[in-house]
Amino acid sequence: MEQKEKPYRKNKITTGFAHIRKIQVDINLIATHMINKTIDAIDVVYGEDTMIMTLSDGSSVELIIDSIYMNIQEVDD
Repeated sequence: MEQKEKPYRKNKITTGFAHIRKIQVDINLIATHMINKTIDAIDVVYGEDTMIMTLSDGSSVELIIDSIYMNIQEVDD
């Protein structure tokens, strides 16, 4: 693991890995990245407040959830 401090960004350290990188991005960019991909796996971790979705291209999306709602369609019998 290599840590570099960039002089133009005060008090921020970036950590680089050869095969994994975590970036914090806007939710619209995450949604755009997820278009035309399928969710291969979902893991719930850290006391059930974090959800990690693994996508079909090998990338993953980590969600830290404060509150969440689900709309379920009722099935006519």
